[in-house]
Amino acid sequence: MKIILPLSVTLPRKTKADKVFTLNLNIYRNCHHFVLNQAKIAWKDIVKQSMPQNMIVDCSPFKFVYTVFPNSGRKFDLANVLSIVQKFTDDALIEFGVIPDDNYKVIPIIVYKFGKVDKENPRVELEIYPLNDIDFNDLPF
Repeated sequence: MKIILPLSVTLPRKTKADKVFTLNLNIYRNCHHFVLNQAKIAWKDIVKQSMPQNMIVDCSPFKFVYTVFPNSGRKFDLANVLSIVQKFTDDALIEFGVIPDDNYKVIPIIVYKFGKVDKENPRVELEIYPLNDIDFNDLPF
C-alpha cells in the first residue's frame, strides 16, 4: 500500500497570508505549540484524503518505508524531514484505526530513503508492508 504525502501543509489565516508549515525537525522544534496543533490537524486531513479507499486494517507488524522526493538538489538530513512526517502520519494512522499503535511491536522496521529531485511534484511516499510471522527475538534490538 502506498500513501503520497506533501512536504508541507498550509495553515489558513484570517487577516494575514496563509502560513506554510514545512515538515522539518528544526521548524518543529522552534514552533509554538498552537501552530503545531494546527499543523497536525491539517496533516490528518491530508493523510485521510491520500489513503486508498480499500485500506486494509491489520494488526500484524508492519514495515514502513518513507521515500522523500524534494523539489531541489539542496543537501539535507533525511531524518530532519522524515522524522516529523513519520510522527504526524503515524498519529493520523492510529486515529483512523489503520494501526493500533506506533510502537516497535507494530512497526519494528522503519526505512528512510532519498528518491530523487522532483521539481514538478515534491513529495514523500509512504509504503506500508505487512510483516507476517515475524519473530521479535530475531530482531537486533
